[in-house]
Amino acid sequence: MNHPQHGRRAAGRPQYRRAATTPTPVPRTHAAEPVTGAAPTAPRRRRAVAMLRPAMTLGAMTFAGGMLLSTSVPALAVTATDTEVRASVYAPAEDTISQRPQTLDVGSEVALEPIDVGGWDVEAAPPPIESSVAGLGNVSLLQSDRVVWPVDPSRTSDGFGPRNAPCAGCSTNHDGIDFNPGVGATIGSIADGVVITATESGGGLGVYVEVQHNIDGVVITSLYAHMQYGSLGVSVGQRVSAGQPLGAVGTTGQSTGPHLHLEMYGADGVRFDGMAWLNGHVTG
Repeated sequence: MNHPQHGRRAAGRPQYRRAATTPTPVPRTHAAEPVTGAAPTAPRRRRAVAMLRPAMTLGAMTFAGGMLLSTSVPALAVTATDTEVRASVYAPAEDTISQRPQTLDVGSEVALEPIDVGGWDVEAAPPPIESSVAGLGNVSLLQSDRVVWPVDPSRTSDGFGPRNAPCAGCSTNHDGIDFNPGVGATIGSIADGVVITATESGGGLGVYVEVQHNIDGVVITSLYAHMQYGSLGVSVGQRVSAGQPLGAVGTTGQSTGPHLHLEMYGADGVRFDGMAWLNGHVTG
C-alpha cells in the first residue's frame, strides 16, 4: 500500500505515469513508391507468395500448350473452322496462256507456187548376191554404193594387155595395172565387199588380198598384189567398206620395184582392164 505523499498533489487523485514507448520504425520502400503503411510481417509475405504460385504455374502451362499447338498442328487444321470459302492450296493453277495460230505475212509481189506432194517414188533396195567362196561357203554380197581409187592414180607404169616382159619369168601379157604411189603407201579397197583371200605366201604375187564386190548387181573381184610383209590389215571372211585399208605398197613376189599390181575380173574369172573400168565407175 502506498502512503500518500506530502504536498499539494498528495491530496488529489493518485497520478500514474505512463511508461515511455519507442515507436516502431516503418521500413523504407523504393524511392518511387510512397510509404502508405507498415510493411506486412514475414508470415504474411510468405502466404502471399504461396497464393501466387498456382496462378504462375497455370499461366506457364497455358503458354507451353499454346506453343505446342501452333508448332505441331498444320495451318489447314487450325483454320478448319473458318466458314469463309477459300481456294485450295492444292488446286492446279489456271492456265492463262493464250495460244494463237502462227501466221506469215507475204508481200503481194511474192508468187506462191504449189508443192508437188505426189512426185516421190519408193524403190526397194536391190537384193544381195549370194556368192560361193572357197572355204567360206555362200556369202551375201550387199550392193556397194561407192567406188574409189585404191591408191593415187596419177603415176602408173605398165597397163593392161601385151607388153615387153620387164624381168625373167614376168609375163608378156599383163593381167593388171601397175600403180607407183611410193613404197609404204596405203592400199584401200575399191568398194564394199568381202575378203576372200589374204595371204603372205602368194608365189609370184607375193603378199596379196582379194575382195569380192556387188557392183550394180554384178559380182566383181579386185586383187591387190606385191604388198609389204606384215602390212596385211584384213583377214578372210571380213567385210570391208570402200577405201578401207588392206595393206601397204611393197615389192614382194616377182617384182622389179615397189608398186601395186591391181587385177580385176568378173564371175567368169576373166581379167579385164581395171583402169578403164575404174575411170567409168569411181564416184569419190
